[in-house]
Amino acid sequence: MIEALVRQTLPADLDPSGPQARQWVADELATDGYHDGRPLLGRILEWLGEKFLELSGGGGSVDGQGAPPILVAVVAALAIVALALLLSRVRTERRTVTDSESVLGDLSLTPTQFRDRGAAALRERRWDDAVIDYTRAVAREAADRTLLTEAPSLTAHEVGAQLAVVFPGHATETARAMDTFDRVRYGRYAATEDDARAAGALDDTLRKARPVLTSTADSSRSSAVGTSGGPG
Repeated sequence: MIEALVRQTLPADLDPSGPQARQWVADELATDGYHDGRPLLGRILEWLGEKFLELSGGGGSVDGQGAPPILVAVVAALAIVALALLLSRVRTERRTVTDSESVLGDLSLTPTQFRDRGAAALRERRWDDAVIDYTRAVAREAADRTLLTEAPSLTAHEVGAQLAVVFPGHATETARAMDTFDRVRYGRYAATEDDARAAGALDDTLRKARPVLTSTADSSRSSAVGTSGGPG
């Protein structure tokens, strides 16, 4: 289809191949004439300004008269309100997404309750739920042992970064479990039985492990909150 359209617009002595025709189209669409690099808010404000100019008589109306000033004021006020509501909604949605990325959030279950939920999910072959609840058991257990800083707001990667400091011998499997949690909860990844059992095994291992508690470890654990990054 693209090749046929290109050939119809070219001189008769030009006969590009299919791949060449597609490349010519892609090169043309990549030029600045097809793109507006301005921010969306800037384009909206410019459009509103043009409409206000038309309403006020500056846009070259047929009878040379603009809309009544009161109408212009009402339309301007409505546009400003609508824009403010739109921006506030975008900020709220972004804040909701950010809050939802934490492992624990406002969940107030105990480690045992998370662990029991994980075990039930495992028995019922709900691998996704088992991964999520066992990982939350890991985070809650560590928080109760004061091994995590700012536990309720931590993402999975931040939990993993802090636990790697106090459980250096289990850093690899901890990081793997946190990645699995992220992929299951946010990446539409379907957990396997092995994933679920690995999460349960990590919970059991860290619950019995002795943490490395030194002043250096405490300092590194605190700094990990701001440096680990990533989705939670």
